[in-house]
Amino acid sequence: MSAAQLTLFAAPPLRGWPRLQAFLVDRIKRAALRQLHASRAGELLLLRIYLIGEEATEQTLQHEMLANSPAWLERQVQQHLREEQEHSALFVAAMLERGMQPPSELRPDRLSQAKIRRWQRIARRHAPHFQQGLLVPAYAIGLCAEQMAERVLSRHCAVLPAEHPMQGLLGRVLSDERRHVRMCMRTLGLSVAEHEQPRLQQLLAEARAVDRAWGVSGAVGMYLAGIALRLRAGGWRRSH
Repeated sequence: MSAAQLTLFAAPPLRGWPRLQAFLVDRIKRAALRQLHASRAGELLLLRIYLIGEEATEQTLQHEMLANSPAWLERQVQQHLREEQEHSALFVAAMLERGMQPPSELRPDRLSQAKIRRWQRIARRHAPHFQQGLLVPAYAIGLCAEQMAERVLSRHCAVLPAEHPMQGLLGRVLSDERRHVRMCMRTLGLSVAEHEQPRLQQLLAEARAVDRAWGVSGAVGMYLAGIALRLRAGGWRRSH
């Protein structure tokens, strides 16, 4: 992929309140991760959050991308789906190692559900403006979601000590998510005509605004959950 395409699909630099918001979210979430890793229940909560995210991505791939993909994309989508399923299996295994049976029903929290609904409305509104229809919004929002996953996992790996047992798991998933970001960019580059680029940029801006909408409140909630779980466990701490 050319440097021009990378620039086109990369998240633009933030200014003003969005920039301050991103800074606050990053700092609060780093503190939240340290709190959550101070208890077994906190680590299990993190694994459950990741597992829910993987399950949501699998559903999107199965019900939206596969259903709307042309023949030349089917192999790529199938490979993407297999990798997300592998991630789910890895998170399930990590939960079992820590003594927790994953729940049979995994539902995103209310904030995540609200985000998904807004993304779906954005996709439906923009789809008629592209020759490839819903495929373009699906991959544009998928790009935003993969970039978010890359950002979240990079932060998590940076917070953990190098020898922490979860480094290997998170590092493997992070490597795949980085590749998925490039895949979404490449697919959009092949699917969007030049005259459709302004509409695509508008779509990406709206999708990223949704991603930021509850950033601070979500980070604070995560931090408070970490404190509550650590206190409930009586300050459980160990390297494991």
